Amino acid sequence: MKPKKKSDLNRRIILGVETSCDDTSICILEAGEQNKILALNSYNQDFLLSKWGGVVPELAARSHVKAIPPLLEVSFKEANITPEDITEVAVTTHPGLVGSLLTGINLAKTFAMMKELPIIPVNHLYAHLEAIHLTEKVGYPYMGLLVSGGHTAFMWVTGPNEMEILGNTLDDAAGEAFDKGGKLLGVGYPAGRIIDELARGGDKDKFNFPISYMRDRPGKMSFSGLKTALRVKLQKMTPEEIKAETPDLCAGYQEAIVQTLRIKAEEVIEKVLNQKVKNFDTPIVIGGGVACNSRLKTVFQEKFKKVHVVKPVYSTDNAGMIANWAARVPELSVSFPECLGLDARSRFVEKK
Repeated sequence: MKPKKKSDLNRRIILGVETSCDDTSICILEAGEQNKILALNSYNQDFLLSKWGGVVPELAARSHVKAIPPLLEVSFKEANITPEDITEVAVTTHPGLVGSLLTGINLAKTFAMMKELPIIPVNHLYAHLEAIHLTEKVGYPYMGLLVSGGHTAFMWVTGPNEMEILGNTLDDAAGEAFDKGGKLLGVGYPAGRIIDELARGGDKDKFNFPISYMRDRPGKMSFSGLKTALRVKLQKMTPEEIKAETPDLCAGYQEAIVQTLRIKAEEVIEKVLNQKVKNFDTPIVIGGGVACNSRLKTVFQEKFKKVHVVKPVYSTDNAGMIANWAARVPELSVSFPECLGLDARSRFVEKK
């Protein structure tokens, strides 16, 4: 092993690991004033999970075990570094599927034991929003809209690790509503992306779907009734009608989800933050897998002044956002061997 140069001694090279759900991802990042991704490689299970119409926890955890070794190998080759160059490990510890999380955590612990390195435990949700800093300069404070398969929440963000929940869903997340709706429509998996594509050729006003306003609970959302409304509507249609009207059904269903998020964003601004929507010039950051939705981006950019959307490569689950967040919070690093006591936690936002 070659001795390190003096110029290398102060470098922070972070190995990022993401296995919170069904995507396996490895990143090698060099921390600095502007974090630089040296390698980012991911493996998704879409072709496996399409059979089931969604994530199967046991299958997801097993797939991570198989995907990690080749992802590590190709990432080190792309970054042109060796494991000896890694100075710390960042891994998602919460929230997520416990079995999947433990796979990544065990990798991080193994690596830490081999090199006696510290581990930075990462809040997956915070990382989704802070991924905006990989491509854009956004100052604090900002209002974050986290929209993913497992969570939907508005947050007031004053720092990488300083986020206050302003409002959230009481049941299904926006991404979950897309997946369940897609399963009812029979469009395939991942439904969110497919519904977005089909909706572009449909009429969003042909089929009206309900929006749960919940005016007495500012910032609170519910999507479970929307799924029920779609099921009832489909039960009244023949298979031929459903096939012919699928683009319009997708457009209407998607519009209900997007308009719910818009209405609730306005509500949070006016009733929680006590500001006028027309005067609100605090940045709004949209992160999470549903941030890829084209209609959501269009509606928010038309309605609000300063909207920043995390790029698709960093909005779905990925280790780039994990390593990036870890680089921004060095004070949360857990030294060796204390880091070997880190554990997984399934929940973070209580739906109540």
